[in-house]
Amino acid sequence: MARFEHTVTLAPVPRRWLESCVAMLHDLAQDTEAEAGRLLLPDGRPLPGLVLEQGRHLRPGARYRSVPAEDGEPEADQCVTVLAWDRRRKTALEIVTVEDDRGHPVRIDCALGLTSAERPREASLSATLSTSGRKRAKYLGGTGRVDLDLAGWWQASGTGRRPSRAPLRGTLTHALARVTVTVTVVPRPAPDGRWRVTVKARVRGRSFARPLLPLAAAVLGRHARREAAAALDRAAAAWNTHVPALVRKDAGRLRAEVADALLDP
Repeated sequence: MARFEHTVTLAPVPRRWLESCVAMLHDLAQDTEAEAGRLLLPDGRPLPGLVLEQGRHLRPGARYRSVPAEDGEPEADQCVTVLAWDRRRKTALEIVTVEDDRGHPVRIDCALGLTSAERPREASLSATLSTSGRKRAKYLGGTGRVDLDLAGWWQASGTGRRPSRAPLRGTLTHALARVTVTVTVVPRPAPDGRWRVTVKARVRGRSFARPLLPLAAAVLGRHARREAAAALDRAAAAWNTHVPALVRKDAGRLRAEVADALLDP
């Protein structure tokens, strides 16, 4: 089993700001309308790039497909399905993408969940990659999942009390290598009001991969840790560059900017 740990300092995101933005995005979607499959923004402007193919708009079972700008016909290889849409309870979407790589289809199934848009408490993202049409295709896929406990995050980042479990947790499993990577992220307040965020990763092997991990860690471990730490430092620098300006914008201004961005995909 190999382990990694690194800490970065991040500009904080105010809880009330995040909650207002989540509610704003949910309301913006709720305020759109569907006419003969076309989606319209609240001000009547047509939303390009997406059409309602099946079901009632924003009801469980509603299915949307992406539309290329060239011919305006729905693409058969990408769709979004509403699994749940309740502002006070849960919002959940399924996104399926299929790409044909030289006759070897690759399918990515993603599921996003939020409880709830009115007062966000938990969020999750899961993904499954599968392939077909080639030898040993079942070994070329993998799965991943990320869970965020927002209540635990606010408690840990605001009070510094150690949570009973990491507020942000993720796993990544590769079918061929039979390796599972588990990542946990725990924040705590820094003296200047920012967040000190510690990322820990643990790599476990299964079956034939188990005895190979110590060898791989001995040969590649130090280099891999340096690269992972450098990547986290770069991500933190980008976060600290953009987030402070972003959180100074109120929900109304962000709603207008999001609506304009949707018109220029």
